[in-house]
Amino acid sequence: MNLQELKNEAYKLSVSDRLLLVEAIVQLLSRELRPPLPVPEDIVEQMSGLH
Repeated sequence: MNLQELKNEAYKLSVSDRLLLVEAIVQLLSRELRPPLPVPEDIVEQMSGLH
């Protein structure tokens, strides 16, 4: 499906479904633009000393 077909399908959705679609797209882009920070291998050992 190309972009124009996708747009045409989006117009068929209700307003609330279009808002949900926009939210899902923003979340996906956010994850791609801000990948999670790497977790150190020794994180368990580091955190066990916190109590």
